[in-house]
Amino acid sequence: MQSGGIQHQGAQIGNVRVRRGRRRSQVIEVRQTRIARPRRSGVVMLMLGFLVLIAIGTALLALPFASREAGSAGLTTALFTATSAVCVTGLVVVDTRDYWTPFGQVVILLLFQLGGLGFMTSATLLLLVFGRRLSVSQHQVAGQVSGNLSRDSIRTVVRRIVLVTLIFEAGAFVVISTAFAFEAGGLSADVVWRGLFTAVSAFNNAGFDLEGGGRSLTGYAGNPLVLWAVAVVATMGATGYAIWWDVKSARRWAKFALNTKLVLGTSGVLIAVGALEIFAREGFRSGALGSLSWPAAFLAAGAESIYARTSGFTAFALGDQEPETLLVLMGLMFIGGASGSTAGGIKLTTFSALWFAIVASVRGDEHVHAFGREIPWRHINRALSVALLSVAIVFGSTFMLAVVHEGEFIDIMFEVVSAFATCGLSTGITGSLNDAGRLIIIVTMFVGRIGPLTIALALAERLGRPTRLRYPESELNIG
Repeated sequence: MQSGGIQHQGAQIGNVRVRRGRRRSQVIEVRQTRIARPRRSGVVMLMLGFLVLIAIGTALLALPFASREAGSAGLTTALFTATSAVCVTGLVVVDTRDYWTPFGQVVILLLFQLGGLGFMTSATLLLLVFGRRLSVSQHQVAGQVSGNLSRDSIRTVVRRIVLVTLIFEAGAFVVISTAFAFEAGGLSADVVWRGLFTAVSAFNNAGFDLEGGGRSLTGYAGNPLVLWAVAVVATMGATGYAIWWDVKSARRWAKFALNTKLVLGTSGVLIAVGALEIFAREGFRSGALGSLSWPAAFLAAGAESIYARTSGFTAFALGDQEPETLLVLMGLMFIGGASGSTAGGIKLTTFSALWFAIVASVRGDEHVHAFGREIPWRHINRALSVALLSVAIVFGSTFMLAVVHEGEFIDIMFEVVSAFATCGLSTGITGSLNDAGRLIIIVTMFVGRIGPLTIALALAERLGRPTRLRYPESELNIG
């Protein structure tokens, strides 16, 4: 019997033969759906934003009525000044008061105000004003610029940053203008303008001043009110919104976040060490701090220790200081301030994370601990990348500047570290740089402001995604 393609042979169970027709093979084409990637990442947008701001500042400073001399400022002079202002560095090839007109000074103030807040923070504020929505990429970058907080919306964070910035700058303006008025014997329009310019410059850690003659704050070495008013407001700017808000919210050391403890603790140690070294080396020499009383000299040394990590002002001339003092100042500049702040350098958390990693390595611990918390290895690796990239940039820039500029090597290295750390201190060689030297410092300031790791991430994004492949471990001979 045959039915439905099944033929039974015999009555035995399982003795069944099945016949099936052959089906033709079919080719199914599967197209891989590609995820659309943004044309420009947030990191690239940040870099482009700084470049556009520098270009606008250069064009404005190149106008004939921006400088006091006949004709317009040269291209390299305008470019150098605009880059220094946007990158809140403070290195200048011409004195701000003596060379630039009030219009040029206003342009410089606006440039370092926008540069201090960070281009993406300013751009986010403009988008809010015009009622536009933020893209995901803009949210991410704005969050990074504002300190990687938070549960609050970016809009709230930006508003708070701007509000607190204005409050600090207004308070510093009142105190500094009052101190200037006492020094000058009365209040005048010039005193008010100098007070406002210095206050905004100090909070943004820009290092620009209107004292004239390239003096910075050396004329106030014996005036603790001026020195420490600038130092306090510069410290607030170099601390950043994330730390302010955590201190305001927690109010107790035990409840502070690990990031806050590292920033405050490391900052306090560096200020104390720098002040003691500067006072010990310079407080008893003729000139500089040696002409002041011991209390005044120590206060000036403490202020200088703060300036070196953040603002770029100086309480005494650096051209004739001891090499040991310059070396300590370079170390302070290289470390810098807190992440998400107006300060430069490799940042306090980077330095402290590597310090605790060294301590863990010496102890033989497999994990890194600080203040009762474990620091993930991904953060240690990131800190190591930042530090090594920064050393490489400083080394390369120092080599190139030494080739094109004749002078003492320690002065050249000091200039490069100051440019990379966006600090602004100088032993006095900035004005004597040729065009090649100026361009080297311009690039170094820009790289230092954007950050070596940020640029590395931007390049990595262009080259492709990181590999997830893991290879077998192998032992190395270290040491």
